[in-house]
Amino acid sequence: MKISQVGINKVINMYEKNNRNIEKTKKVAKKDSLEISQVGKSLSSFAAQDKKEISQEKLEKIRNEVAKGTYNVDAKLVAQKMIDIMKGREI
Repeated sequence: MKISQVGINKVINMYEKNNRNIEKTKKVAKKDSLEISQVGKSLSSFAAQDKKEISQEKLEKIRNEVAKGTYNVDAKLVAQKMIDIMKGREI
């Protein structure tokens, strides 16, 4: 059986063209990545530490006021917070 008009050069060219298309596809298929700098990491841990320290200070102040009997609560603020939490506005 003889196949006409198909030379070895044509076959090689088709192979190379197909190979280039595959390489382009491989280059396009990159994954997204996220890198956080050391400064960003340190800021994140710093913020978390501040919140804990402030919370401890506030907690101690409230404990002392409750122990002394001088702790006063604004009923309107408590009611507003309860409504906000129930409506999902604030957690």
